[in-house]
Amino acid sequence: MNLSSSMPESSPLIDFLRDRRVVDTFSAEEWSLMLAEARHAGMLARIAHWIPGLSMAGNVPPRHQGSLAAALIQSAAFRRDVQRELRSISSALVRVEAPVLLLKGASYVALGLPVADGRVFSDIDLLVAGDQIPLVESELMLGGWITGQLDPYDDRYYRQWSHEIPPMTHTHRGTTIDLHHSLVMPTCRIAVDSSRMIDDAVPIAGSGHFWRLRDEDVLLHAAAHLLLNGEFNRGLRDLCDIDLLFRHFSAVSAEFPKRLVARSAEVGLETILRQALYLARNFFSTPVDERLLRREPTTFVKLVEKAVYSRHPDTRMRGQKLADWLLMVREMSLRLPPNLLLIHLLHKMWVGFQPVKRVQA
Repeated sequence: MNLSSSMPESSPLIDFLRDRRVVDTFSAEEWSLMLAEARHAGMLARIAHWIPGLSMAGNVPPRHQGSLAAALIQSAAFRRDVQRELRSISSALVRVEAPVLLLKGASYVALGLPVADGRVFSDIDLLVAGDQIPLVESELMLGGWITGQLDPYDDRYYRQWSHEIPPMTHTHRGTTIDLHHSLVMPTCRIAVDSSRMIDDAVPIAGSGHFWRLRDEDVLLHAAAHLLLNGEFNRGLRDLCDIDLLFRHFSAVSAEFPKRLVARSAEVGLETILRQALYLARNFFSTPVDERLLRREPTTFVKLVEKAVYSRHPDTRMRGQKLADWLLMVREMSLRLPPNLLLIHLLHKMWVGFQPVKRVQA
């Protein structure tokens, strides 16, 4: 597989993300392809938010104006749903005195950050100290959230090795909560000082019960989530999050980039940060100082470039599926030490060979 970092120039979506003005030159066919790519990437609503502020807003082909308008309506409804769900969660956890942190998409919405515009996600991520998990889980259960049925091995995997308990789904609304006790898996071979990031969290003004990571840690967690993960179906959207967070926090404080690098060294994420910023500048022209970047992309970074590229059948990069597989293997080797990884793989192989139980009508 050719791991060159050079990327094809055949993706209208990637061209647009690098320079939004390029759509002034798009043909109707390029518009169609860009929006189709955006759907695959989970970014259609985000692009719909950007379009009205661009010079070409009046040049959107008529056949696509309805799709963009519908994406905006769906995005607004989703944001209201998230805010309502956060109120319900806060009410359910009223007896919990320890900080409850919001992570990723839920925190972006609660903080009203630009990155929340058009960002649609499937679950709400909460983080509490490990000794608070039993209490918070029981309070959420009283509020209507329950864990699904898991076999004993998977339940033990979550509770003993993972950084979160099994997902909890509301019995009536079907909404899902991922309840974390760490920002990365405790068994991860990359030592990340999650406790330091959690200890420095601050309350979210006006949210009642919720807390948030400090600005630098919000971006660092986004970078760790992207690059320590093995699934990249929404990788381009997640990398876009990093670009938007960097631009926003840098606009709020000119000292943010310097604080960000210092903080990354404190919590063990300096290499991850430099890789993430390299990728963000490559895909989104993020205004990052050269001194903050790795000079040459590693093989790992080149694999991620392939994985986060457009996933539309007409524009996906050659070798993307192989890159996906290699990154999944890397993730598993980072998450678990060799003895636990062997146990995990043997269990999954055993389960895979078991006959499927058929439900009798």
